[in-house]
Amino acid sequence: MTPSGAVPAGVRWRLGRLAPGAAWPWGVLLVLLLGVSLASLAVGAVSVPPKALLGALLETLGSEAGHQLEPVQQSVILHIRLPRLLLGSLVGALLAVSGAALQALFRNPIVEPGLLGTSTGAALGAVTAIVFDAVLAHHLGALHRVAIPASAFVGALGATLLAYKLGMATGRADTTRVLLAGIAINAGAGAGVSLLTHIATDAQLRSITFWNLGSLSGASWETVRVAMLPLLLGLVLLLREAQALNLLLLGEREAQHLGVNVERLKRRLILAAALGVGASVACVGIIGFVGLLVPSLLRLVMGPDNRRLLGASALLGASLLMAADLMARSMAAPAELPIGALTSALGTPAFVLLLARGKERT
Repeated sequence: MTPSGAVPAGVRWRLGRLAPGAAWPWGVLLVLLLGVSLASLAVGAVSVPPKALLGALLETLGSEAGHQLEPVQQSVILHIRLPRLLLGSLVGALLAVSGAALQALFRNPIVEPGLLGTSTGAALGAVTAIVFDAVLAHHLGALHRVAIPASAFVGALGATLLAYKLGMATGRADTTRVLLAGIAINAGAGAGVSLLTHIATDAQLRSITFWNLGSLSGASWETVRVAMLPLLLGLVLLLREAQALNLLLLGEREAQHLGVNVERLKRRLILAAALGVGASVACVGIIGFVGLLVPSLLRLVMGPDNRRLLGASALLGASLLMAADLMARSMAAPAELPIGALTSALGTPAFVLLLARGKERT
């Protein structure tokens, strides 16, 4: 049995390319997150001078900075950009950490939450609720307003649980079977979305586009309140498994001998990822490549030590999604580009470059 927090000698050589005490990556990630956050609050149709924004933030903290925001600027920041910033940060962090955790669990650097059917299952649930909105409104009354995010959340959990169940072999979850089941569920759910899209009206098609391409335009304080609990819970559940994932680098049998209940670990990680990703898709739609690209980039610098990789993924994931959102609402202003399409467009060449360099290791 290995003491809590210790790393077996057999895997120390595989953990990390940085010295254990190296602090500069964390400083870079925190400065990047702070800079992107300030830019997200300042840039937009209503411009806010950086000095005025910093002065207002310092004034909120009790300092007399001497800079006042105009009423319109204050209203835009408080009621539009700040909830958008918080929701985007939480979603980006959750997607990146989910990708890093699942890559470690399956010991495969190209695994991300979408491969388990989570995202496509959520899309199928949301599109079903959109197409049958009139029926739901008749039977649910005022509650039909929450039918779309609720259906997306149920679809995500249902698809993930089905993939896990189909992946069971002789009472144990076989990771290869789970991935294959997820691919099959993705194909089936995608076919369902296509059929429903075919019978949708023009107004419904615009709503379906939101779920397929993703956007933070619907962010509000109410959305943040609803999404915060499952997103934070998913993050905490994933981050606390970092040490167990390190032991899993030895292999499932060896990790079992070192005190890790591998089957329970699989269930906890898959359900935590489904919980968080389902909540994120329910609020902002499908956003691809964050869970795949962020851990791959960080692994080049920090190595595969999950005690550092998961936390760093949360910071970089939040920064990346907020930067993509800033680009999405600035590049074609006053129109807004779909953020999911933008992350995929930016992520594809970056990931191809990583593969071409041949430096991806687990």
